[in-house]
Amino acid sequence: MAKRISETELILPSLYLMKLNNGKITTSELIEKLRLIMKPSGEDLNILKGRNDDKFSQKVRNLKAHETFERFGYAKYKGEARKGFVEITNDGKNHLKRNKEILNYLLVNDFEYSDLTENLREIEKNKDDRKIQTFDENIIIQEGIKKVAQVKVYERSSKLRNYAIEHFTKDGHISCECCTFDFENFYGADIGKGFIEIHHTKPIFQYEDSDTEKTVENALKNLAPVCSNCHRMIHRNWSKPLEIQYLIGKIEQYGIYR
Repeated sequence: MAKRISETELILPSLYLMKLNNGKITTSELIEKLRLIMKPSGEDLNILKGRNDDKFSQKVRNLKAHETFERFGYAKYKGEARKGFVEITNDGKNHLKRNKEILNYLLVNDFEYSDLTENLREIEKNKDDRKIQTFDENIIIQEGIKKVAQVKVYERSSKLRNYAIEHFTKDGHISCECCTFDFENFYGADIGKGFIEIHHTKPIFQYEDSDTEKTVENALKNLAPVCSNCHRMIHRNWSKPLEIQYLIGKIEQYGIYR
């Protein structure tokens, strides 16, 4: 059973939503928007006895009741109980800035709720403030300004991608794990050889002082080579990305090959 979310795991996404909302947000807005980006599941969706709230909503309300933001100095509640709001502090802005890269990676890649909460928990446990680094395939795909703006992430992600391509290449070819599409066979070796997209089935990151080679090697079990079409199908419904085996089953049932 997936572990329920804790208040500390709501801190970073809450600060993110405050920043997007001119620095402050009401509890009702916070519940609505956190639900949208976190996609809670399991026990956190159980309705509380005699209440309209589920356990996820109550956990967000507890951020105020337990003075969670104030305890860390990241935000302050202001105003009356029903008309009040929570406002991000300078310490909160700094905490968000330090972890913006990994938060963006976790939210953009449609990871499952359990993976999302587990990694948010890891970030908040990082009391010695060691910098966490990410590997993001989306930056590779979009190249251009993404590469210029986030060159370090690009370099790490390229290393992970190249290692994965080498690992998944068999007899000089690499194909989609879902539909078996081979870019080289379809487009020719001059433009298609070695091309594939790398799907992250779970978040992959490392601490700044960790060994990148070892991280990349260990990450292989959480990667899958997929074609662009299958990758987009996996993420078509951002609130519920498809599992690879489910997509393979659909392809076997409906796929038509020339």
